[in-house]
Amino acid sequence: MRAIVLHGSPRRGGNSDTLAEHFIQGIKTTGDVEVFDFILNDMKIRPCQGCESCATSENHRCAIDDDMHQIYDVFADADVIVWATPMYWGYMTAQMKTALDRMEALAMNVKKYWLDKEFVAILTYRHHYQSTIGFFERVQDYFRFKFSSLLYCSKNENGPEDFHVSTCQEKLDEASSLGRSIGVKIITSLSLLP
Repeated sequence: MRAIVLHGSPRRGGNSDTLAEHFIQGIKTTGDVEVFDFILNDMKIRPCQGCESCATSENHRCAIDDDMHQIYDVFADADVIVWATPMYWGYMTAQMKTALDRMEALAMNVKKYWLDKEFVAILTYRHHYQSTIGFFERVQDYFRFKFSSLLYCSKNENGPEDFHVSTCQEKLDEASSLGRSIGVKIITSLSLLP
């Protein structure tokens, strides 16, 4: 089994990273898992230029030669894609959105890159997360991936402070449990293949 974790937070060890770590721990309980962690803030990924060369070139390759190709190289064979990001102004971070926009190069081949993959959005927020969930739900039918989400509100309802998810064992357990259940689903489906 192969899992890709796209870390959208510019801060290491925050809520979204911690939940992604527990999710991966859960999936690892189901068997051997090869995990590729991409810290998007540390990568050199330019924004999509809208040149459409990925739509017209023979192999649909993105014309921008940067670190995004590290993600492209493992995406096709991944069973699980984890999109772990805090919400800034109610939407995914700029780092995550930049990588997502560059997925346009993979959009030309639904069967190879998207079909039946498990997408997991791990979203941490203070006030709003719905626009990011809405995005995944809107494109899910076309790209035919399976979609799960894990949400964590860090804001204290009774005060101005935030609580790190490490103080919420129930949410950490939920992340591990989600990883375990998706791992079982993938292992089962792989064992049914001829």
